[in-house]
Amino acid sequence: MTRSAAVSSKGQLVIPADLRARFKIKPRSRVVFGEANGKLTVEPTALQDVLALRGCMSHIEEDVEAWWMEEKRKEREREETKIEEFR
Repeated sequence: MTRSAAVSSKGQLVIPADLRARFKIKPRSRVVFGEANGKLTVEPTALQDVLALRGCMSHIEEDVEAWWMEEKRKEREREETKIEEFR
């Protein structure tokens, strides 16, 4: 199914409503333009998916930064142990 749209003098293009709905492109969404096999492509950015997750972990009261730093410390210790065993 093909659609057509006019490009304005400013280079603006209106994406048909049914395609915006199908691809979840909302006002102020970002899209990426590309080229594939000589054709112009338009895709929603992954940023929209990431932003949709904003706040989903807000119920966690644990200090995530402290947890992350502890995990990195443990990882560093494991790597140092491997290096020592190799020697």
